[in-house]
Amino acid sequence: MKYFVDTNVFLRFLVVENKKTHKECEDFFNWVKSEEVEVYISKLVLAEIVWTLKSFYDQPKGKVVKALKAILGIKTLKFLEDFSPLEAVDIFNKNSVKFIDSLIASSLLKQKQDWKIISYDKDFDKIGVKRVEPYGATDVH
Repeated sequence: MKYFVDTNVFLRFLVVENKKTHKECEDFFNWVKSEEVEVYISKLVLAEIVWTLKSFYDQPKGKVVKALKAILGIKTLKFLEDFSPLEAVDIFNKNSVKFIDSLIASSLLKQKQDWKIISYDKDFDKIGVKRVEPYGATDVH
């Protein structure tokens, strides 16, 4: 099983707005470290994290850099950048989802492997990507 971690999982870990989801994300990342599970993200995820921390949460640049270094320090983290832009446009056109989610889905759907996206974003359910929230990820390995 391969896991793609969505932006919102990182954000709910980095910014404690809800103790329950923060704990779920913390437990997920602890599981990733202890089991040495391969997790994937995209450079789009990093960009979305930076944009959200700076613009929405008004985090100072130093905190954002620290967060990025912590993410990039996950030794089993890999990057998946194999997007299909035309398919992403079709997904975006046919569904009420964000374009970034459409790009991520285009990559996961064209892979011939078993992927799950770790995300709280239910929009992935609309476009045929297998999604599980962080608290359920450790039960599916």
